[in-house]
Amino acid sequence: MKHYAVLGDPIAHSRSPELYNALFEKYGMDAEFGMLRMGVGGISELKTKTKGLSGFAVTMPLKRAIIPYLDALDESASACGAVNITELREGRLIGHNTDGEGLCDALFTAGVSVCGAEAAILGRGGAALSAACSLKKRGANVRLLARTPKADAAFPERLVSDPGGHADLFINASPLGMDGHDEFAYTGLLDSLAPSVVFDMVYVNGRETALALEAKKRGVLLLTGESMLKKQALRAFKIWTGVEAEF
Repeated sequence: MKHYAVLGDPIAHSRSPELYNALFEKYGMDAEFGMLRMGVGGISELKTKTKGLSGFAVTMPLKRAIIPYLDALDESASACGAVNITELREGRLIGHNTDGEGLCDALFTAGVSVCGAEAAILGRGGAALSAACSLKKRGANVRLLARTPKADAAFPERLVSDPGGHADLFINASPLGMDGHDEFAYTGLLDSLAPSVVFDMVYVNGRETALALEAKKRGVLLLTGESMLKKQALRAFKIWTGVEAEF
């Protein structure tokens, strides 16, 4: 039997075991997927702790911190400087990134064209960088926004670097909305950007995030982190197994 896992901290909320184990069962593979809680402080023991795994997924806060401990990076990871999938190939750990492509796959399925679109991404972590790279590759104009502890006169909810003008697509790639984190409260930002599409990378079980509710209130197209999770998982599954799968 082959063994896979998702690494990160926090990790209990992850739906990766549910998704990958369903795929392994559907395609009759002798494999299982679990969880391995690991923060940045434990990453120096990466190869010891992942011994016996044929591959693993990587989530916050490891997507960039993991890079020095891998043997090589696929172009998808080196281009954006972040890793979310690692495979064991001939004894070497190879890092990949399927986040941005998964996001673009979800947008394509929803009928959203990104070529020439203005995209604003809230976040500066690995998921944000991966999304930016994939969107730029498809011809979108991308700007990254970051939260700041200083209040801005235009955005009293304490937002950001200059958000610029209108954006066709707004993406939340920050932890806002995750269990244990603050909810998204930057309605002034949405007023300024006036997006026609909101993509909230966050996914939570049993409830909708404040951003999702605000997008619905405004009547814009909403995509959630679950759609991205499933699309990037299919790409990861192919890296690990060679199989073009579907749920």
